[in-house]
Amino acid sequence: MTTLIAKTVTKACVPITILFSISLLLAGHNNPGGGFIGGVMFASAISLMYVVFGLKYIRSAFKHQWEKWFALGLILAASTGFGAILFGHNFLRSSFMILDLPFVGEIELVSAALFDTGVYLVVLGSILHIFKSTGDDE
Repeated sequence: MTTLIAKTVTKACVPITILFSISLLLAGHNNPGGGFIGGVMFASAISLMYVVFGLKYIRSAFKHQWEKWFALGLILAASTGFGAILFGHNFLRSSFMILDLPFVGEIELVSAALFDTGVYLVVLGSILHIFKSTGDDE
């Protein structure tokens, strides 16, 4: 049984941690961060909710099967690597394109961001599947 203070602090910390995890993911191809640490941060937010609120709450809030997130991330990361081979480059070669959008400015699109997103989903899916499997009461 947890206290009201722990529940209140968790409700405040979890959205901030998830936003921080997404910012780590988005900044990862140019700055420190990336898919791995972003996925670990997201999983830590969900695990904090598990510790404070329990497995029933997590199951009611997240009806996801984390194995599917793992598989989707693995397919995305692998297809980014093999996609470079289809264009005649080395495995996992990164490419970029700069778009000039009106009212926004220049936006840099990088294929490494797709790879980071795949790693993010793999880490998130595997860690949360492990938590779910070890935390089951059954």
